[in-house]
Amino acid sequence: MVNEKGMLVLTSLVAVGIFVVAAIAAYLQSIVVWPLIVIGLIFIPLILLQDRVKFAHLAEKLELIAFVITLAVIIIGFLIVYTPA
Repeated sequence: MVNEKGMLVLTSLVAVGIFVVAAIAAYLQSIVVWPLIVIGLIFIPLILLQDRVKFAHLAEKLELIAFVITLAVIIIGFLIVYTPA
């Protein structure tokens, strides 16, 4: 359990890092990076609440949904790229 809490802290630090780096990049470069900031803001509470059973199940369901969406986008991309003209 101690290792899991340590991993949880490290993962939440990564999420905070994503938020900070995206904020700096958006401020200095372009507004295109704003979706990364939004994703970081969504992930931070989800990661910090992982020690509760209810949120762990929610995260697993969200992970499955993200996997299915990613798979569908990859399949659609291949269909678009390799469709005969």
